[in-house]
Amino acid sequence: MEKPRTQRQIGIYRNRVMTVISEQKFVLNEDDLKVIEKKVLQGKRYFFIVLNRNENGKIVSRFLKIPKNNSKLLMDPFTRQIRFSIYIKENTSLKTRGVVEYNYNIKKGVPFVIMETFPKENSKIGFIEGNNNTENLGEKEARSVMTSLQVIHDIDYKTLPKELKKALKVKTLGEGYDYIVKTVRGSLNIRVLPLDAKNNKKEPLHLVLERRLGEVDFKKRVINLLKKIEPIIDTKENQGFFIVHGDMAPNNLYVYDNGDVELLDFEWFGRFKNRSVAMVYDFGNFRARSWRNKAFRDSLDKTLLEIYKKRNQERLGQAIICLSILRAIVFSGFFENYKWEKQSTEIETERRRLTENEIKKIWEFNF
Repeated sequence: MEKPRTQRQIGIYRNRVMTVISEQKFVLNEDDLKVIEKKVLQGKRYFFIVLNRNENGKIVSRFLKIPKNNSKLLMDPFTRQIRFSIYIKENTSLKTRGVVEYNYNIKKGVPFVIMETFPKENSKIGFIEGNNNTENLGEKEARSVMTSLQVIHDIDYKTLPKELKKALKVKTLGEGYDYIVKTVRGSLNIRVLPLDAKNNKKEPLHLVLERRLGEVDFKKRVINLLKKIEPIIDTKENQGFFIVHGDMAPNNLYVYDNGDVELLDFEWFGRFKNRSVAMVYDFGNFRARSWRNKAFRDSLDKTLLEIYKKRNQERLGQAIICLSILRAIVFSGFFENYKWEKQSTEIETERRRLTENEIKKIWEFNF
């Protein structure tokens, strides 16, 4: 739990924000000042807001983001987001907001980034906030998400500037199929305290799932499944360096009325050494976080399978979906350790039920 901030800390944060706003010629009214103060008092890791700015005598709406402090913990992802936003805008077909002004050199002053805002017309859904609006996502959006993901995964690592290669987030558990095995096995073994815990004591997640799913030797079956899928994923053709978004989720989308989407937040761009593992990571994260909309998840699966069928790799597509379903187990390890008060909420009860029903699908592919 974060310690209460002192008035001095709040003052430093406020001065940081107002320095950038003043230097970058933002135009404020009384309502803006109230919102700014509210956000300063909230003290989030990053201050962000949409404000009007004077650019060559013209008033335009801009998005502003400022890290709370200059720590490496905040500056690394902040710098990564700016660098890759610029690179993607200039070097790929991916639709994304342009960077207008920025500073990530702490020696030159308070770090900040100013970006283009999204058009309000033709975007009734717009931002997906939390679990809201996910029910409005359908087949068009699924296709657009998959198209965007392919653009990221098709970035030629060899042509990336040296500083961008260095900025990529690298997983410590591995960059190939070993990463999948370690994360799934680790999650199955994590000790959790669910609402239905035996004797109110912590127990391994795999025993919880075994009990709820009514499956004997669930952990053993999953490990055997991972072994069967390995030769499908871990092939020579899949080897190389592949870029991942790193934080795929519905709330990292901006959705237009025609079904087009823009991906947001490039803070966690990373790499894997296997093309299919990269897809499992991004697709699996997105699929797991779309738990509230079954029809949309089905559309994602259908779209992915169509892509791999066209490549004559249908079995590979099925393997990716299977492993992506298992990504939900990784998230369950966190959810089942929430305080019971939170676990018993309606939304957590619904998430648990829908997610666990999905897990049963991994056996349908008959690997």
